[in-house]
Amino acid sequence: MQKENPKRPYKIILPGLILVLGILLGQLGWFDWRLLLHRGEQYAHLWWFVPAVIATKVVLYTFALPGSTLIWVAGLLFDPIAATLIIVAGGTGGALAAYGFCRRMSADARRRLEGSRLFQFLHRHSDWATLCAIRILPNFPHSVINYGSGLLALPLPRFLISTVVGFGVKGYLYAVMIRNAATADTFADMVDLKTLGPLFVLAALFLVGKAIRRRGHMAGKSDPSG
Repeated sequence: MQKENPKRPYKIILPGLILVLGILLGQLGWFDWRLLLHRGEQYAHLWWFVPAVIATKVVLYTFALPGSTLIWVAGLLFDPIAATLIIVAGGTGGALAAYGFCRRMSADARRRLEGSRLFQFLHRHSDWATLCAIRILPNFPHSVINYGSGLLALPLPRFLISTVVGFGVKGYLYAVMIRNAATADTFADMVDLKTLGPLFVLAALFLVGKAIRRRGHMAGKSDPSG
């Protein structure tokens, strides 16, 4: 007779603890990008520096740590196009790793939660447009999207494409703003409603497009001639 696999509660608790700890450390300013910038100014010309920055972003995002802080490093050391490629590569790699980690660790919990109304609601509203809108929003924790998508076991193509689009749009805008900042004193002036407005507008457009598409779909269903 085959024995049932023992329950492993740590698989349910561990991703949640990592997520909470990562967000907390980010809010406390645990990760000082200025220190990395100082090091980067010394080594940015070496071939291994860019892969190292990307790998660091992957590790940070995997464990829900504030990988977005490396946007400042990339934006100050490289031109906007190169910085955006670094941001997209590191962010997407880390997002996929976090997604896979949480999806695997939360498999047992997901089977128990799939019938709940909250799970069904979140799954129903985790379409491509919503993922893009949330990913683009300024200061929204990427770790919540990555781990949440893993918990919900969202289709990988949807998660991957929305991640690339989100990091690409946000990364380029941030890289341009950072590049245009002459001194550290201007950083506070960059991150305001005026400069981040395009991100809010784009996020809203994704959601409006989603609403229009859904409305058209419902109208098509209700049209007897269709």
